[in-house]
Amino acid sequence: MENTTFCKVAFTFGLGALGLARAGHLSAQPTVTVLDSIVLEESGDNYLVLPAPVIPDGTGGYLVADFDQPRVLHYDREGRLIQRYGRGGEGPGEWKEAAIALPWGDDRIMVFSWDPPAAHAFRRHDGQFVERHLLRTVFDHVVIDSGEVWLSGAEYTHRSAIRRMKLGDDAARPVVGLPEEFEEGGPVGGIFPEIPFAKWADTLLVGFMPLPYLIVTDTDGAEIDRFEVPAVRRRGHPEDPEAAVMEALGGGRYPDVFGVFSSTRGIHRRPDGTFLVVHFDLGTDGPPVSTEALWVSVIDPSRSRACPDGLVALEEGSHPAIGFEGDLLLVLDQVIRGGDAETVVRRIQVETDDCDWVPLSR
Repeated sequence: MENTTFCKVAFTFGLGALGLARAGHLSAQPTVTVLDSIVLEESGDNYLVLPAPVIPDGTGGYLVADFDQPRVLHYDREGRLIQRYGRGGEGPGEWKEAAIALPWGDDRIMVFSWDPPAAHAFRRHDGQFVERHLLRTVFDHVVIDSGEVWLSGAEYTHRSAIRRMKLGDDAARPVVGLPEEFEEGGPVGGIFPEIPFAKWADTLLVGFMPLPYLIVTDTDGAEIDRFEVPAVRRRGHPEDPEAAVMEALGGGRYPDVFGVFSSTRGIHRRPDGTFLVVHFDLGTDGPPVSTEALWVSVIDPSRSRACPDGLVALEEGSHPAIGFEGDLLLVLDQVIRGGDAETVVRRIQVETDDCDWVPLSR
């Protein structure tokens, strides 16, 4: 089964004042090309308010949960609405807030909800509810691989960042531990808890939303490597994230904290062995907080060098969600066209033919 990942998308300070690290020169970045834009069908009864990540359904269509509504909408490759799943409530097949919907085999869709924390299975062809599995763990990103569920999120009881389980298990088994910078209720792990990751074979590549580095582990959690993708154009990270966050909070305006550093929001391994890493430079407006810039970097298969910080064009005030499909980056955004709001999925090619590669920082 093809690994499926997701990430939720929602987030100025002077760089010198925050001590943000940048590469010493500008290089030729990845070439970012929009191959096509798919307008999603919406109506008075079926529309998106705060879309969650866009997920390929395995047959050319897309699944989109909504952080603000208890529903998942299923579109075909042309953007036509073909099915909806779930409703509001607390019972089986019901939720108040869902995080993500993923294909489960050939005939089911699995919706992972935060409230209540559960996995809800639906029949793909008619949207009928099948079964619910309660989840006794926190999570933000989910990967399904060979019938096993891998979940990431800051869990402080066992200090785990990534856990694995089969649906129906009493508990998820901790795999990757939390970095020492994460403290429960603290300024780093408490405000920025998301942990995007990619899994392939017996290896994981893990990022931590507020931290500059990525780690490589095996599926038992043993760390194999640790490195940083140099910041060439994106905002970058302060040398001391905790101190920078506390300084921002001390200014008395909470949204300012989202402008402190670039947020690592998506990691994906492509079929050719290269990796896409997506960073968001968030604004300090809101809530909800808009995205000022969206950057995609490419890491080569040997994990020795990177082609960093290709700019993905966004409209002003954007609140994009992202996903991945094979070689492509997917960006879902709500735009205004002719006075009307539309939800659009852009399929984006990221190429490195003309890139100036730079070494990864270790």
